[in-house]
Amino acid sequence: MTPEELAAEIERLIVANSSNFAAIMTRVQGSILYHRIITILKDLELDSEGYIKQSAANRRILRQAESVFDEVVKSPSYQKAVNESLEVIPDIDKNNEKYFKSISSVFSPNRTFIKELQRQVIRDVSAGLLNEGVIANVRIPLVQILNQNINSGGSFSGFQTQLQNFIKGDEGMEGRWLRYSKTFLSDTLFNYARSWQEAVTTDLGLEFYLYSGGVTLGGKGSSGSRDFCIERTGQYFHRKEVESWAELDWKGKNPLTTESSIFTLLGGYNCRHSLIPVHLSIVPKDVLERATEQGFYRAAA
Repeated sequence: MTPEELAAEIERLIVANSSNFAAIMTRVQGSILYHRIITILKDLELDSEGYIKQSAANRRILRQAESVFDEVVKSPSYQKAVNESLEVIPDIDKNNEKYFKSISSVFSPNRTFIKELQRQVIRDVSAGLLNEGVIANVRIPLVQILNQNINSGGSFSGFQTQLQNFIKGDEGMEGRWLRYSKTFLSDTLFNYARSWQEAVTTDLGLEFYLYSGGVTLGGKGSSGSRDFCIERTGQYFHRKEVESWAELDWKGKNPLTTESSIFTLLGGYNCRHSLIPVHLSIVPKDVLERATEQGFYRAAA
């Protein structure tokens, strides 16, 4: 298995997983969350010009609407979507093992480490999609929209449009819940695959990497691959060169990027690329010479 094949397969698995999750989330946020909230809000008292009255009755309706999000997060359909999104992990493991076995006869997966890495992913997904992450990124701003409109007596039609844009999305932009959760899940799974790969490099004495993966074009809700990734895709780098990237600035860079975390966080939010450790035998001569000149690499005597 080549490093390009591994990167392509990891990307295919995670993108397909993300698409399946997004299909369910589209229904959850639109047909369930939006529909239930609007059904409750239709009982709001309005004045003759269609503005929301500032009344105790409307405050009670507001509290009912606020509780809907919590109920949907606990719903079987959303819980199932989150659980099924983790089923891709064994396939990621399988492909990583296949690749490293193809480049090293001494490779043996550390099952204890992998299990702990898997448990960490489950904890991260739980925090991000079921608890504090989704609360901060979706519930709190949703409740703010509800409060602002009902407390200030805004127009109901404008209120409904604002809710629809936030929950379901508008032309060219996905709804907040879908956009946040899809990006969070994709990043978590790509980071898992990269962490798995990086853990093997030291054991196998690998020093060089191939920056690989598909370059995406701009589209709905995305501007496509960043220049940072485009400039590096298909090229080989020494470990020390990769570490130096952490000092650079680029759009979409994760603020937690350091010379050690760059191997996991790579291009930043929503990055689909891989940094595949490679055997010395396939590293181009000019890359070896560049690394030698910089003092990063010394050929064996």
